[in-house]
Amino acid sequence: MTAALPSSLPGAAHPVTVVLGLAAGALGAAVAGAHATHLSAPSVPTIAADLHLTAGSTPTTRGAAAAPVTAEPTSAAATVPELTKAAGMAQRAAKVEGAIDRFESHIGSTTYENWCERAVENAFGTQGHYASAIQDWESQDQHTDWRHAPRGAMVFYDTSSDGHVALSLGDGRVVSSSAHHRVGIVPVDFFQRPLGWAYAPY
Repeated sequence: MTAALPSSLPGAAHPVTVVLGLAAGALGAAVAGAHATHLSAPSVPTIAADLHLTAGSTPTTRGAAAAPVTAEPTSAAATVPELTKAAGMAQRAAKVEGAIDRFESHIGSTTYENWCERAVENAFGTQGHYASAIQDWESQDQHTDWRHAPRGAMVFYDTSSDGHVALSLGDGRVVSSSAHHRVGIVPVDFFQRPLGWAYAPY
């Protein structure tokens, strides 16, 4: 006679419990695996936040209003006019120094005797703008404080009907033609009846 096996043995788990336990374990492993993958890769909100930051905007959380991003003016942008002005001043200074150097390179020469206007214009690399020093003077913005003529300014004198013009060195002296009958450096009051000074328009 064959004996029937008991439905359960003392201390043994019920078959249904075992099956459920195995299923629960598999599900837990699957969830754990998915969770591990989730931790190793950036989340969708994190990627979105990175994209927002790259685009220059502020990431927002759900339900929060996006704050507008405003650009602050930089110090470089604020100094553009100053830089432009400085560049213009540097260019003018270089032009003035070049004119003085060219004029001084003729010191001792009689080439420009009685041709003072041409001498000054040639110093600035030009000629033929004015027929005489007086005509040049009458065409410019005039400054009467001839003793304080800045470096590179033209200094005018009422020495004759054509007048006379020299180039200021900015220190109370001028470089001029007809300085002892040749190009030379003399005090600003060397010539009679000074009229004033004007910036060279060349």
